[in-house]
Amino acid sequence: MERVDHLYGAMQPVECGKCEVQVLVRKHSAHHTNVQWTAAAVEACPFFHGRQSALVPTCVNLRDSIEKAVRNGLIEVMHD
Repeated sequence: MERVDHLYGAMQPVECGKCEVQVLVRKHSAHHTNVQWTAAAVEACPFFHGRQSALVPTCVNLRDSIEKAVRNGLIEVMHD
């Protein structure tokens, strides 16, 4: 249980404003973001679909959605 809390604790769902894929997000600081993708989310995301997601730095649309969620107070930045 402790491992699950460490991996997923304080993670909040964020939906991409473009493709509506949902991921879990934790913001450690303004510059440090953890994103937990599921296999289904990688398949559904048009940016990652058919690519090796570990080799792609990020989906720009999702990054914009995360930043918007932070600005709107939906995602808490843990340390700034």
